[in-house]
Amino acid sequence: MTGGPTFDDELESLGFRLAGSSRRGGRRWDLAFNRVLTLMLHDYDDHVVLTWHCDLGRALVERDLRTSPSDVAELELFPAHDVRLPLDTDAITREISRVLGLLRIDLGEPDR
Repeated sequence: MTGGPTFDDELESLGFRLAGSSRRGGRRWDLAFNRVLTLMLHDYDDHVVLTWHCDLGRALVERDLRTSPSDVAELELFPAHDVRLPLDTDAITREISRVLGLLRIDLGEPDR
């Protein structure tokens, strides 16, 4: 008799896939959220660290937008600080929702 789904099973149900070892030990899980946003989870014994990167250049090119650097394809967006979380998929899901909200930037809003 099993004790239910493992933490690995729960990460996989969220869409994360094991990507290998983390630079600081532990395991790294990746979630390709869409064509431009990838979330990375570093899984340690007693916590996880969530970070992400957005291929901003690709997103801009797909919208026929340009920036001042000549090679827009090299533009990537990263968080200033990674987030340490408990080994809890509910906490991970809440943090993913927070990140997605952060990335919804309305450049047409005059007060922001």
